[in-house]
Amino acid sequence: NLLRSGDIRALDWLGLQEGAETTEARSERFLAAVDWTEDRPLRLAYIARAVSPGDFHHPPAQVEDMYRPTNRATSAAGRVTIAP
Repeated sequence: NLLRSGDIRALDWLGLQEGAETTEARSERFLAAVDWTEDRPLRLAYIARAVSPGDFHHPPAQVEDMYRPTNRATSAAGRVTIAP
């Protein structure tokens, strides 16, 4: 939905393309299914929405090939501080 209606100027570096077959946004996670058959790398990004101030831990992002589960990647975990 962000691609069609949100402010995603901060993701200009990504070279956004349509391509997610399905997406599911929940309060604690975002899921997407992508059909990617290109030889070039697929670049993904997300935007987290802050709903309250505080110091938070965010888990790593994970991606896995549904049909070849040995093809997977995990980003680093981290912390983010939301100031009031």
